[in-house]
Amino acid sequence: MAILHVLSNPRSAEFCLSAAGDGDAVLLVGDGTFVHHVVQPPGVRFGVLEEDMASRGLAPSTALESLTYSDFVEWVAAYAKSVTWR
Repeated sequence: MAILHVLSNPRSAEFCLSAAGDGDAVLLVGDGTFVHHVVQPPGVRFGVLEEDMASRGLAPSTALESLTYSDFVEWVAAYAKSVTWR
């Protein structure tokens, strides 16, 4: 079962990434966007909320899927389970 990992705290990035497995997704939100440069494990989908990146003065990375709030809702609906890392 694929899991959506919502990362809102950069201090939790290491734990989040070690828990994410093949077929999972990691979505960076809030201050979690500060780790947009992390090395992404293979087989894990990565996204970031556009608005959160912009509000923190960060440029979007081509390695991440940029999402609107509507896209965020679609991601949540697409995964059977979600975990928020705070």
